Amino acid sequence: MDKIPSILKDRGPVLASVVVVLVTVFLATRLFGSSASNLPLVGTEYGNAEKRRKAFITNGLGFYKKGYELFRSKAYRLTTLDGERIILPRTLLEEVRRLPDDVIDINKALDVMNESKHLDMGNRQIGDFLIHIVRGDLTRIRINPKLSAETARTITEELGPCEDWTSKVVYQTVLRMVAIISGSIFIGPELCRSPEYLQASIGYTVDFIHAVSKLKQWSRHWRWLGRYFTPEVDKLFAERKKAHAFLEPIIAARRKAMKDGEEMPDDTLQWMLNKVDEFGLTDDVLAEAQLNLSMAAIHTTTLTVTMILYDLVVRPDVVSELRDEIRTVLAANDGVMTSHALFEMKLLDSVMKESQRVNPGSLIRFQRYVVKPVTLSDGTHLPAGRIIETPHALTVQDPAVYKNPEVFDAHRFLDLRKGTAEDLLGYKNREQHQFVTVTKDFMHFGYGRHACPGRFFAANEIKLILARILLDYDLRMPDGVTERYANLRMGSDAFPDPTKEVLFKQFKTATTTTTAI
Repeated sequence: MDKIPSILKDRGPVLASVVVVLVTVFLATRLFGSSASNLPLVGTEYGNAEKRRKAFITNGLGFYKKGYELFRSKAYRLTTLDGERIILPRTLLEEVRRLPDDVIDINKALDVMNESKHLDMGNRQIGDFLIHIVRGDLTRIRINPKLSAETARTITEELGPCEDWTSKVVYQTVLRMVAIISGSIFIGPELCRSPEYLQASIGYTVDFIHAVSKLKQWSRHWRWLGRYFTPEVDKLFAERKKAHAFLEPIIAARRKAMKDGEEMPDDTLQWMLNKVDEFGLTDDVLAEAQLNLSMAAIHTTTLTVTMILYDLVVRPDVVSELRDEIRTVLAANDGVMTSHALFEMKLLDSVMKESQRVNPGSLIRFQRYVVKPVTLSDGTHLPAGRIIETPHALTVQDPAVYKNPEVFDAHRFLDLRKGTAEDLLGYKNREQHQFVTVTKDFMHFGYGRHACPGRFFAANEIKLILARILLDYDLRMPDGVTERYANLRMGSDAFPDPTKEVLFKQFKTATTTTTAI
């Protein structure tokens, strides 16, 4: 009760208009509801839209499974945290991906998913700028030597000597690793270990996830109000301000060095500064771009590596095979983790993709906002104002797509690439089974012209981290634990349990490799 006077004082202007707006929203949602659609609706047994939304929070997978079983080759609707969505079968994706951006818009879909309006995010200029930088600079082969050297150094620092079996919280350990390794490319080796940078990159990402998660607990009609009563949102704004205070002087110093004709570093911040005037960005916006880059890269790579380690630690036979492959490949490449050497680690590539298949981070992919109504060739009508998506996780676990999908098969994609296993999809090009390849049948990195442009950088970083760990350390589960750690779920998302521990022990003679070229 003591908080009420301060809330009334601080939020007075907001509360003053609440009564009128509440009535307006109530009448609008009751009288008009959502835009009409004649597609079948999954989950009607739960009751009205609000009851379906609450059921979705704890049983999102059940909703999608039921829809997939009933309407495998047809579109249907279900109620998510953000209202009704239209779920499209993969048979329609080839047609839909060709629709122009003024008909289906990925950015508007991301705005809804990330609560951009309420969190002051979703700047289109920043998004376009980052895509330009990632496609033009981040995927260049020249960064591999630095990435490899930083990976070796960071893993040694973060895992430590581990002379005896040493327990580590996997997610937290990997998160720091990825932040430092990525940071060496994003902002340079001099700053990537600084507490201020790690707080800006790790802390801001975690705060963003928490803010979105808490806002999603509000009905979408009330999130405009909920943001003012969600402490996680206030924390996000405060941390963003601190991150800008850290980044902007660094940007200013770089600008001065450029003006003075000094030799400039070869990192993402510099690539941005070289092109910032072309895009007309201020230093404040440039700082936000750095934050967004860290948020996009560090979180997803951490989740992927953690998932893979959870899969490997209960499969010592696979770990042994991988270690043999890595050693063989390095021996053929003069002990250097070149880009070619990483490509030749095909069993590792297969394990990475199989882990994604068995543990998809999201049940859905290809989210797009329908800007203009369109009717597809099979008669499916997509009304304006709806979000469409496809049940990616159920596709990659469908026995019609991959044999024995319930089994973790480390060799699955290696055998498909070699042509020694039956390809139910009938791909003419076997290399479509690579980790980085995007198809309508495997959409972890998206699909179509908006597929993740940073997936090549991410794949190299993940391979380098896993190869370095497997070469230098053995790993096992804690005493008494024999099963893989279960994933956690909320709505349409799945993620590794961030609290679980794995034991590491460094080999007596750690393998030494030189950097990549």
